[in-house]
Amino acid sequence: MGRGNPNPKHKYVSPNPEPMSERTIGVRLPLELDAYVRSLPNRTEWLRRVIAEAIEQEKSQAKVDRA
Repeated sequence: MGRGNPNPKHKYVSPNPEPMSERTIGVRLPLELDAYVRSLPNRTEWLRRVIAEAIEQEKSQAKVDRA
């Protein structure tokens, strides 16, 4: 775990209005997917959006399956 920002004058401020978890999630990707994701100009925000969309899709599907 990191020691924190040694220069609080330059503290990171997230553009996301929701609070962020203290822990990160890391995944290994196949080479082709890794190359694509790393080529994106704002891959962190893209990954957050894609994950959120997948979660919503799975929640919607779970509701349909229970009905």
